[in-house]
Amino acid sequence: MTKAELPRFVENNRHAIRLTDNLQAPLNPLRGPAFLRTYKREFDRMQDFIREAEAAQHQLESVVNTTRQLLLNAAFRALLQAHDLGTLPSILTQDLPSGEPNSHSGEQRSTFSFAAEPQLVGGVCLEALNLLNDFGAPLKIFPLLREVVPGRQVEIVRLMLALDRVQFRVARVLIALTPRSQLTDPFARRKQYEGISPSQLAVMETDLTKVSHEYLSVASTYGATVLNLIAVTSYFDRLLNNPKLVRFLARNLVGHLEVYQKLLDFRESRFQKRAPTV
Repeated sequence: MTKAELPRFVENNRHAIRLTDNLQAPLNPLRGPAFLRTYKREFDRMQDFIREAEAAQHQLESVVNTTRQLLLNAAFRALLQAHDLGTLPSILTQDLPSGEPNSHSGEQRSTFSFAAEPQLVGGVCLEALNLLNDFGAPLKIFPLLREVVPGRQVEIVRLMLALDRVQFRVARVLIALTPRSQLTDPFARRKQYEGISPSQLAVMETDLTKVSHEYLSVASTYGATVLNLIAVTSYFDRLLNNPKLVRFLARNLVGHLEVYQKLLDFRESRFQKRAPTV
């Protein structure tokens, strides 16, 4: 973004237009018990989602691999054609996504091009402001974002959006547990919280860094996994309601039949959660 374009961006961004250089973060500290509650709630939510996403990915991989083996059986292929089940969901016949974002699809490309020195508005980088433009972010989170480098600002915003928690308290926890190397002033004195020792904070920082990176990675592929699971579940629901096909599998390929029955047991209730916005 050029200097000439910056005023238009500020004018059109609901948050950038309110930022001023003298905007100060609230002085009242987040007390230890509240800090721990917020940390545990969001940490547990990320872990729960990661487990759910991994279970969905496992189901998809199991069904795709089983079906590819099954399609080598000419007699079964003939049965599928005879019973109007010869057209399979594309995921069953194409390369299976690994569950890891590739070098292009998993990246969140910024609308703006950053130079060597990222452009800031009131100390907050343009990409973070752009991500928040459609959300009612509390104004007091922006002084907090200034405490961390632009890349960490974007990561924190992405986490809050994915968790549906664009809140001052959550921002404060994420910033308090930011590695020192990602602080605007790496030598700044770290805040202390009642009832939480420095060693405990260090462990929480390490754990949060690991789980948040994994959460954002998994979230970037979860929506596609769910859509593919819905498609294959619908297909095998039809297949397993066909007595001839079920008898063929029970007689000849009982292990394959068990995989499809497990898929239907998994059902949509396990993977219809809203995909996080990343």
